[in-house]
Amino acid sequence: MKILFHTNQLSLRGTEVALFDYAHYNEELLHNESIIAVKRAGPHPHHPLVVEKFQQRFQVFYYDTLPQLQQLAKDEKADIFYALKSGENDGLLLPGIKNCVHAVFIHYDPHGEVYAYISEWLSQTITGGAIPYVPHIVHLPDVAGNLRQELNIPENATVFGRYGGWETFDIPFVKDLVGTVAAKNPDIYFLFMNTENFGSKLNNIIFLEGAAELDYKAKFIKTCDAMLHARCQGESFGLTCGEFSIFNKPVITCNADFIRERCHIDILGSKGLYYADYEQLENILSNFTKEPQKNWDAYSQQYSPAAVMAKFKKVFIDD
Repeated sequence: MKILFHTNQLSLRGTEVALFDYAHYNEELLHNESIIAVKRAGPHPHHPLVVEKFQQRFQVFYYDTLPQLQQLAKDEKADIFYALKSGENDGLLLPGIKNCVHAVFIHYDPHGEVYAYISEWLSQTITGGAIPYVPHIVHLPDVAGNLRQELNIPENATVFGRYGGWETFDIPFVKDLVGTVAAKNPDIYFLFMNTENFGSKLNNIIFLEGAAELDYKAKFIKTCDAMLHARCQGESFGLTCGEFSIFNKPVITCNADFIRERCHIDILGSKGLYYADYEQLENILSNFTKEPQKNWDAYSQQYSPAAVMAKFKKVFIDD
């Protein structure tokens, strides 16, 4: 069984993290073959670290036109074409092959032989559970150490961290509050990776370049005492929230009425720390107490490689 996995771009975003994991564990756990097809001119430039990561692990093919992609599937004798995308029918379907569409956003536009969502929340919200779902895998290596010494962060400091899409830390009052809390509390640090620098010059607000290396991401999380999440759109899955959670770090996230995509809130449940406005978040950050003995993990059991790939097999391969 050979699966051709498709992506429009190779970025640091969760979509490519998820695609890599599906392709990797398709081989490691399901014992199938995975190859990767990438649109040469994607919506954004391919990130060199992600290009390197994929090319070291898989055969990666670049294409320009749909006929080229169709010919690739034919030449490689692929059995399944898998596309992780918005969910709209963009015409990306290959004849003579099983097309599996994995929808990321709030769309209902079934096409291909299999159409599934990336979260139970999406499936329930859009179709009342009628359309199947296959969630993302939440998994990082359990490495020793953290980045505190490297970044000159005291061991007794409280660290709130975040990584994700460059522009998706985008709730304005949260950005304002970060500067205010950091200025008042030199023992509170804010650590941002692959995040647009929103102008702070304080020593306890640190911005780092994006990274694709899993050990580094794990050390980043272990540097933090909690995740600070602030995405106006919310999350249709929320991979970074899950990655912090499996390391037993509480996730601080907004549950105001304007948050449209609420999968992460649904999964975190009572293990999340929630704010709806400036004052509520200021109270959480200023009065945060480290509780590493508490169970903050809402993801390990349901979103492990074995659990997810069993669902992947049932939905995309067997049905």
